[in-house]
Amino acid sequence: MTLATCKQALVGLLADDQNKVIALSGKWGTGKSHLWRDVQKESADEVITRAVYVSLFGLGSVSELKLKIAQSVLPTLQEGGAVATAVANTVSGVKKILKGFSSGFSALDDLALIVAPMMIKDRFIVIDDIERKHEKLSIDEILGFIDDCVQNLGCRILLVLNSDQLADKKFWELFREKVIDQELRLDTSPEEAFDIAAQLTPTAWAQHIKPAVEACGISNIRVIRKVIRVVNSLLSNREELSADILSRVIPSTTLLSAINYKALEDGPDFDFVLNFDGYRMALTRAVIGKTPQTAPEDNLHAKWRLLLDRLGVRGTDDFEQLVVDYLRSGMMQSTAVSKVIDRYQVEGRALVARQRAEDFFEHCWWRPELTEEQLVGELNSILPDVGVLDAFSATSLHDQALKLAGGAEVGRELVDGWIAEFRRRHDAADSPRLDPDSNYFRRPVHPDIAAAIRAEQAKQQANVTVLDVCRKVRVDRGWGSGEEALMRSVTAAEYEAAIRGVVGKDLRLLLLQSMDFLKSRTTYEAHFGDAMSKFLDACRSIVRQEPNSRLSAVIRELFKDSGRESDLQPAAANGQAAGAAGAAGA
Repeated sequence: MTLATCKQALVGLLADDQNKVIALSGKWGTGKSHLWRDVQKESADEVITRAVYVSLFGLGSVSELKLKIAQSVLPTLQEGGAVATAVANTVSGVKKILKGFSSGFSALDDLALIVAPMMIKDRFIVIDDIERKHEKLSIDEILGFIDDCVQNLGCRILLVLNSDQLADKKFWELFREKVIDQELRLDTSPEEAFDIAAQLTPTAWAQHIKPAVEACGISNIRVIRKVIRVVNSLLSNREELSADILSRVIPSTTLLSAINYKALEDGPDFDFVLNFDGYRMALTRAVIGKTPQTAPEDNLHAKWRLLLDRLGVRGTDDFEQLVVDYLRSGMMQSTAVSKVIDRYQVEGRALVARQRAEDFFEHCWWRPELTEEQLVGELNSILPDVGVLDAFSATSLHDQALKLAGGAEVGRELVDGWIAEFRRRHDAADSPRLDPDSNYFRRPVHPDIAAAIRAEQAKQQANVTVLDVCRKVRVDRGWGSGEEALMRSVTAAEYEAAIRGVVGKDLRLLLLQSMDFLKSRTTYEAHFGDAMSKFLDACRSIVRQEPNSRLSAVIRELFKDSGRESDLQPAAANGQAAGAAGAAGA
């Protein structure tokens, strides 16, 4: 039963004195102890409010259990009270008698065992963590203790048990048969569990975490608190995030945290989530279909896909990898997380801005009832986000603004705003490199915007190195006009300086990719001119100047492995060798 229903039922059972032993069972972390504390706090029965709580965790004997109960009761005894007086008199008398047998028999722990029945009498005792008792503590001993408390000392007992962690089911069956009068099973709902967890671990994002917890079916309060802490850490000081961004990052964070803390039964693993692409997976399934061999795995993956669909996760990227890294290592890459979230914000702003721009143009054409003043007002609403639009859209908005009465000023602000945002993003290095050939359809671009783009292109080209070109070709499998311009203008001396100026991975990348240029000369000549010859001249120069250096040895080995060792000879020698080979062939 749910937490609310179980609480009501427990209150009813406690009100009936005939229920001497009550059992409260349920899965670990679902709030059984929390439920008891709530009932105890709200009870008007003094016996319930003065109840003694004891855990069996690690206890190996009934003596240890009695001692633990006595230690819990002693601090609560009122000075001068009947029980306190009786205990004091008993302790004093026992000390006098037993000191004759053993001078060491005066410890409080030993005496507590003797007076324990007096302190336990007529009390309500809560015994928790039964399944975590020490193996030395037998079932018969526990049953005997409970029976003695109930039959001889007038006690009532509440047994609390984590049923999913009970290794020996016969153990619990014996309790049911021998001592338990009534049993309640708590099945806390994810909604109830989250409400408790959020009280214990507050969060600014409760309204977004709660639906994700419910979608995952997590009812373990301890796990939910851990999920909340993960979200709080990832989004620290980001309370300004929009609902769209929160809906993007919180569901996947909740799922990955649940996976990490083993809160999902037959749930997905990290790899499935990190490689999840809903559209691609659907397309793959449609093309390949099922086979008898893949059917079991397909069924499991289908279950996982449904879970991600309930969460609203359509795909994953760098953000989820950062979450997994944090869960595995405990180390937060705050800067990287912030950059990804900032990118989401820019993308979200871009979607809204594009929609507003489309609405504006549609209104210009098909809403004649709108005044030009109202249309200028729409342009003003676009102005704060114009920088996330492309250059062509910003230009079109400017041109349309000039056609409206009073629109010239806002048109100028649109252009200036776009340029300011463009420069800021490039200064912050959070925008991709520009490709001057990207305007395939020759759409108009405002002259000031075009000038800003050209200035950025010139700055980027001035900073490009031969190593940058090699890295871009190897990693991106492509290049732009800036890379072409550099390679066409590079000299042998500059290539040699580039080789001498790097070490380690950079040297390996530079030499291997340059050798690929040389071996595929016909492929690259149309774009890079005679850069391959400059590379060859640079390598010959290094080998000639310092034939015994380790760098020369690396270059020789590179050319040897590529079957081009003879290319390192001077150009004249290469020509003579080729002529001799031709004469011999004749």
